[in-house]
Amino acid sequence: MLLGSALDPSEWHHLESAGLTERAVVSMLPGMATIPIARFDDLLSTRGRIGRGGPTAPTRPVENALYEFGGGFPDPASFPYDGIVEATARMIKAEGAEALTYGDHQGYRGLRELVCHKYALFERLEVTPDNLIISNGSGHALSLAFSAFLDVGDSMLSEAPTFSGTLNTLRRHGPQVLDVPIDAEGMVTDVAREQLEKLRREGRRCKLIYTIVNFQNPAGPTLSLRRRQELIGLAQEHDTLILEDDAYGELRFEGQPLPSLYALDPTRVIRAGTVSKILGAGFRLGWLCADPAMISVLQSFLFGGGVNPFASRVATYYLRDHLAPHVALLVDVYRAKRDAMLEGLWQVLGGTDVEISKPEGGFFIWIKLPTGTDPARLAEVAVQRRLQYTPGPAFFVNGGGHEFIRLAFSYEPPARCYDGARLIAQAILDSRR
Repeated sequence: MLLGSALDPSEWHHLESAGLTERAVVSMLPGMATIPIARFDDLLSTRGRIGRGGPTAPTRPVENALYEFGGGFPDPASFPYDGIVEATARMIKAEGAEALTYGDHQGYRGLRELVCHKYALFERLEVTPDNLIISNGSGHALSLAFSAFLDVGDSMLSEAPTFSGTLNTLRRHGPQVLDVPIDAEGMVTDVAREQLEKLRREGRRCKLIYTIVNFQNPAGPTLSLRRRQELIGLAQEHDTLILEDDAYGELRFEGQPLPSLYALDPTRVIRAGTVSKILGAGFRLGWLCADPAMISVLQSFLFGGGVNPFASRVATYYLRDHLAPHVALLVDVYRAKRDAMLEGLWQVLGGTDVEISKPEGGFFIWIKLPTGTDPARLAEVAVQRRLQYTPGPAFFVNGGGHEFIRLAFSYEPPARCYDGARLIAQAILDSRR
């Protein structure tokens, strides 16, 4: 509403009921009679109309939160400040002029070589710089894939729940998103098969399957090897692509790493990654890994003379020398936070039928609220007590999820994860009917 800053919704509804148009109301407002009303809705693109009025960011109801468990913010105490300063100085001496001008359209080659090294180091996966395109974070990487392969009205499959940020991007591309539930082994491939077969019977094609394979955000499971193989088989049978989102794969606290979907079928899988979780989100550097033929298509949606040539070089110069030890440090940091949060939650909620995830890595804990919890009351109590969390409905594109909440343990120190978890747990108890 164009008058949102002048009238609240109830006032506007009252004026409309009285037969007054927006233009007439404007003429009555002091100082506003001469302000033209910008009518541009009929000029918007299809995607612009789809996104009009929709959410632009995950819900963050608490301002100045006492405990920040809402967003997946990396731990600021873990940022290698001195190392980044030193890496920047070395980079400027070696490549200063190149860093301050336009770069390779596919992204700084040194960073692409570093990503190849990362995959070889942690997964024994061999790729080349030609398999990679650098993006402005992994969210931008996903958007490039959606733009390249989805038209408005196309059908695709996605886990339910899934990352709210991805859902915001998906909504603006306008596909029909078919839900696939998750369990302890990740995406339930039997349901994925049913959805794909239903589309086939209707004479429609699934264009894309989106999945977060490791420490799924928000629910936490890792897609099992059996399910990975089944999902690849389904993609091959139904001639569709898989978009594999792996922002947290290196941050494994326990268990053994599994082969990526890309490793199982590099011709049919597009894989997204990022340095946000292993270095710093402020670098805004991510990538897509795909068959070189796909990279050329994805490249056509990326403009601007290469993504941040300066930050790409700084990240590369630091991680070339510190990748393995820095990731090992982060694993210890985030494991301690997860364990502290789980301890606090269970100490208070242990006598209830609550369900609390224990992810093998990543940033998040997923909670199915105890029977009788009133989600609306919990939201009110959390605001009163300045406790930030993300409500479950933010992660379901087709509705539902009111019985869930997500907690991020990534930002607060372990002691505050423990204390804040106890407060959240008590708020849950105080919100039961």
